[in-house]
Amino acid sequence: MMKQKRKSLKKTLEPYCWLLPAFLLFIPFTFMPFLQTIYKSFFIVDSMGTLKRFVGFENYLYILKDETFVKAVVNTLVYVVLTVPVSKILGMLLALLANRRRKTSFIYETSFALPMAMAVSVTAMIFQLLYVPSLGFINGVTGLKINWLTDPKYAMIAIAVIQIWLSTGYAFIFMLAAVRSVPRDIIESASIDGAGPVRQLLQIYLPLTTPTMFYLIITDLSYSMMMMSLVSVLTDGGPKNSTITIMYYIFKQIAAAGNYTNANPAAIIAFIMTLTATLLGFLWEKKGVHYS
Repeated sequence: MMKQKRKSLKKTLEPYCWLLPAFLLFIPFTFMPFLQTIYKSFFIVDSMGTLKRFVGFENYLYILKDETFVKAVVNTLVYVVLTVPVSKILGMLLALLANRRRKTSFIYETSFALPMAMAVSVTAMIFQLLYVPSLGFINGVTGLKINWLTDPKYAMIAIAVIQIWLSTGYAFIFMLAAVRSVPRDIIESASIDGAGPVRQLLQIYLPLTTPTMFYLIITDLSYSMMMMSLVSVLTDGGPKNSTITIMYYIFKQIAAAGNYTNANPAAIIAFIMTLTATLLGFLWEKKGVHYS
């Protein structure tokens, strides 16, 4: 009886022992700074990070009335809506196109996956040249006369397009593996029963690849909510704050003004938004993700 209890206890503790090294790193470098940020968000803080006066939730109320911060929240949500679904749909479609193995498969597989190997800063500079109104490739080919990065109506769309291009390659790699893992006998049976490509996609490929799709959506949600690199390189949050995101708002508050009083509660609100989006994703997992 005692041996069984020891074995049971060992089985229970074993996963936590494997996680212990990660927790030893997370506690001082992630969890503690996060808890400190929560604590400091209730104080007036000077530019040196020194706590001056406890004000409770006044800091939160103040930034929620700040038009720039509200604009950053709206821009972030728009950016997430524009980038996350489109990149996953494109990744799925490219995976279906590359599903059948051929002698030349490695050529287009590499081409589809290439964006994930590109640095964000390099990609941003390439697209900046493509977006040049007078000499840029996009306006030149389409005949449009749009100032992509300086017009408030189009700037966020222009940045979203870059992120979609970057994310699609990553989604393609995972979705290709998921699509190729679908049993061939199921597809052949469906074909014999008269199921066309669209029906196979909706009733076979999509349900059987939902675990991979779920993983991609959840990870990309978190990444997109925290985006600031493209904005920093291309637009500096402009024009007229049309591309400022929550993370870039926090960065500007700290780097430009040393304003930790606004930056700390903004960071906590960004965390709450990201956590909420993730939890909503896990609610979808219970109903929409098929593991068998």
